[in-house]
Amino acid sequence: MPSLTFPPALRRLCLALLLGTTALTASAVPIADMRLEDLLPMAPDFKTELKLNANQSTLWQQVEGKTRQLLRERKARRERLQAGVAQGLQAPGLELRDLAGGLDNEGALSLAEDKQVREWWLSVNDALDERQRQMVAQFIAGQMARVMDAAVPRGELRGAPPGEHGARKGGGKGGMGVSMGAGGAGMNVPGN
Repeated sequence: MPSLTFPPALRRLCLALLLGTTALTASAVPIADMRLEDLLPMAPDFKTELKLNANQSTLWQQVEGKTRQLLRERKARRERLQAGVAQGLQAPGLELRDLAGGLDNEGALSLAEDKQVREWWLSVNDALDERQRQMVAQFIAGQMARVMDAAVPRGELRGAPPGEHGARKGGGKGGMGVSMGAGGAGMNVPGN
């Protein structure tokens, strides 16, 4: 199968979207379901695959360290928020609107952090050569496919109109589901 070539601007956009998606909530878009917390554990192996030079490796380590620290701080902050909301819910005469301020603040902080993380990782992407950037694009495409595959309920056809699950009208067996994996397109025929 021929390798796809993505323009540099598209690769940078994909990386930017990949690395700052924790605040996005659009569940129908695979890139929005990708979470930095899930991707960061893959970083050491992927870094090895990229075969970074000394300068690239130093930059990667710095950005990865800053990103991990930010995620630790975010987790601790969210745990405090969760505890505060749980405590607030126990108060007599609670006004739910009073709890919204903390949630709004967390959303704004997360959005700003996501933007900062994107900038950090875009600086790493800028330091990569074309071969490495292509590998990043392929990695993102593979991760998007995994998220998309995980998001489709069992027995539901991808792209089927709402309410049409499994077999189409007529009650026959299955249909064709198409999924994109890291190695390319694949087809499965459910019900056979």
